[in-house]
Amino acid sequence: MEAESEARREEAGEQAPRQRMVFSYVSRLHKKGHAYIVQELERAGMVGVVPSHGDILAHLFVRESCTMSELARLIGRSKSTSTVLVEKLEKHGYVQREQNPRDLRSLRVHLTEKGRAIRPAVDRISTGLNALLEERLTTEELDMLERLLARCVDEPATRAPGEREPGA
Repeated sequence: MEAESEARREEAGEQAPRQRMVFSYVSRLHKKGHAYIVQELERAGMVGVVPSHGDILAHLFVRESCTMSELARLIGRSKSTSTVLVEKLEKHGYVQREQNPRDLRSLRVHLTEKGRAIRPAVDRISTGLNALLEERLTTEELDMLERLLARCVDEPATRAPGEREPGA
């Protein structure tokens, strides 16, 4: 069916719709970023920390503690996935979960001393990750790219990790 449509377009002198490569580029950029983060985590000796822990750490560096439900919402993951990620960080001593004194049905997660101590290394890795893009794009281009990608995933580009959504 697709071949027939393409043949008709060619006979009529029409161009086939342009195939966009956005997802391919985003995927390749993700792979480059992931490889960089893994390499730098190893270099910093941060045993047990993996790239998927980055959002959790970034939010906890800003807000010190939050409930598991809040954390799941903030990082855009399911509660079960967030729990697995937090359990791994807890196993390695970076975070601790405790009963929420305001709601005994929920847990609050917070950084331990070891977790707070890795902030400079995490900040260096984040700075290096941004530098990978800054080598290729101007500040204005990066701002635009960030806004466009945020719109594609329906998230405000101006909210910093730990900053609350309006009305939240």
